[in-house]
Amino acid sequence: MVKLFGKGDRHSRTESRESRTIASLKTKERRYMTEAMGANAAAQRERIISTCKAQIERQIGNMKALPGRSRSMEYFDKLADFYGPRAGEVKKFKETGGKVVGTLCVQVPAEIISAAGAVPVRFCQGIHEAVHPANELLGDAGLCPLAKSTLGTKMVEANPFLEMADLLVAPTPCDAKLKIGEILQDFMPVLLVNMPRAKVGETTRRQWLEEVRIIKDRVEELTGKNITRESLRASIETYQRARKAWSELSELRKTGRPMWGRDALLVSQAFGYDHLDRWTENVKALVADLTTSKVQVGDAEMPRILLAGSPIIWPNWKIPTLIEDSKGIIVADELCTATRLLYDPVVIDEWTMDGMMAALAERYMYPCTCPCFTPNQEREETIVNRCRDYKAEGVVFHVLRGCHLNSLDATRIELRLKKERIPMLKIESEYDEGDVEQIRTRIEAFIEMIVARKEFLI
Repeated sequence: MVKLFGKGDRHSRTESRESRTIASLKTKERRYMTEAMGANAAAQRERIISTCKAQIERQIGNMKALPGRSRSMEYFDKLADFYGPRAGEVKKFKETGGKVVGTLCVQVPAEIISAAGAVPVRFCQGIHEAVHPANELLGDAGLCPLAKSTLGTKMVEANPFLEMADLLVAPTPCDAKLKIGEILQDFMPVLLVNMPRAKVGETTRRQWLEEVRIIKDRVEELTGKNITRESLRASIETYQRARKAWSELSELRKTGRPMWGRDALLVSQAFGYDHLDRWTENVKALVADLTTSKVQVGDAEMPRILLAGSPIIWPNWKIPTLIEDSKGIIVADELCTATRLLYDPVVIDEWTMDGMMAALAERYMYPCTCPCFTPNQEREETIVNRCRDYKAEGVVFHVLRGCHLNSLDATRIELRLKKERIPMLKIESEYDEGDVEQIRTRIEAFIEMIVARKEFLI
């Protein structure tokens, strides 16, 4: 194997790590949060939890009513409740001295966290009501609602997984995530991860590996356990099995309609906080059920849609629901909260510590199609190839208001799709439901256009 990275200096990495967490470990003074802002936190917490539970119940109820839905989805329905059994399992784990590590983006190697004996959980939130506390703090109506919801949920302690996290590993792919990572230091230890933006050159390779090694050092310090070659290999292999199970599920969706797209999105997001071996076994059970039953959901004439763009976080299921309620079916996606979590597994050339760390670093940056990167032709190619592989007849490109990187990418991607004669609809949306009818009208028109286009071509 060609060595792309050197070993680096652990002492310098330790100094770098300490400088990044200086305001997050033992500081008593908060730089953003004031006592006045926390005065009504209890009332806000109650309202946010109540709203979130109602939203989860409504979305699960809608999905259970979908015709042809597999019984194997019952496991993921139960898991979708943030306040349910999985939160209790993690709480018991913490009570025995276990550690929980939150992550803000897909660039954090979860294999490293698991190899140190900690539980990784995805920190991003999809709760609309939680946007309001963050608005009070930030006063920036134009900031990405995902970032505001995440901050607001943590401010009022409304999500048990966030409250159990002992450390947040926060990459900085965009301005919102950069500043939210800084602000969250008022509430918990945060390790900011400096992400290279240009995926070219030896300097970039070395820099990113050093960042990955800093993550390893910090997680080892947190848990008090050294990550060994054996523990890291076991963790990598566990994640490889999980990604293989997802790949098998994805294969079923390439030509048929074995499941609704919003169900597939729910399965993928459960990956972010479930017990991984159990998640893998339940995905396999779902694959077996879909293969045996050979049920095809929806109508054969329903346009096949690829969903791309900004993150879609459960339980904010507005866009997937509108697409499928408008008689389209989501057969694939290009989202960091779904397939991008579970794309190609880590490929190991040498099962040495250096070899595994290099492979992890490469997997979590170079194939990643986050719009923060440049050059990013991989994203265009991925979307085009996925449309071909899954027989997608149109792309819905969803942009959260304030998500400038995805909005800019949408222009380039639409031009590329035009060359391939694949229609694309760009939708800009907030977390609330005030724009539902407007978006519904646009999606319905897009679906009708695809149907008319197919009839014309026939």
